[in-house]
Amino acid sequence: MLIKCPKCHSVYDIPDNLVSDEGRVLRCAECGEIWTATTKDTIKKRKSSSKDIQKMFERVSKETENLFTSPEIKTVEKIRVVNVTRYKHTINIILVLIALACIAAVLYYMRYDIVRLVPEAEKLYDKIEISSIPYGSGLEFKDIATKEFTENNMAKIEISGSIVNTGQYQTKIPPVKVEIYDKSGKLILDTTHYLPFPRLEPKYNLLFNIVVTNPTPYGKSIYLTFNDKLQ
Repeated sequence: MLIKCPKCHSVYDIPDNLVSDEGRVLRCAECGEIWTATTKDTIKKRKSSSKDIQKMFERVSKETENLFTSPEIKTVEKIRVVNVTRYKHTINIILVLIALACIAAVLYYMRYDIVRLVPEAEKLYDKIEISSIPYGSGLEFKDIATKEFTENNMAKIEISGSIVNTGQYQTKIPPVKVEIYDKSGKLILDTTHYLPFPRLEPKYNLLFNIVVTNPTPYGKSIYLTFNDKLQ
């Protein structure tokens, strides 16, 4: 007789005399389930007749014939194989290039702050020909005074005052451009003077004194500017 485990449904073929109507305690060898089996729990065996076997062979024969004689043959499309390793490698290269571009942008736009914190970094910027010190930024003229005098029978004008760095970075000092105009507004003198100190620290001031030849004894106007074009 056939007995089925109520838990895992494993089927066992045991002798008929081992299970009576009163029942017998059995234990499943697969899941370990213990239950009392009776003759009512048996599974009837299905006997295959010669007709059933013949029908089975006829069905298998027909299905096999259709498998090899079917006119509809589906073609398998070619599948493009993507090289995943190469794809990942390309993505990694792009990410590295983006990261390097971001770092280069930060090093460029923050170069003034970097050099202020690490002065040795200026040499590195100079090697790649990038100016890391502002040129003329934040500089202002203060307390300008003029004095006319004669020296070696030649009239001269002494222009004195101070240059103040109002910015937050050390700044290169451009040449000072002196322009003198007559009463009619005509330019009669245009000269450029380089100061002895090339740089000025933030919040510091530099005294200067410039002497130019007086082109005319008449009234005139004097203008001082920084010649930023001469770097």
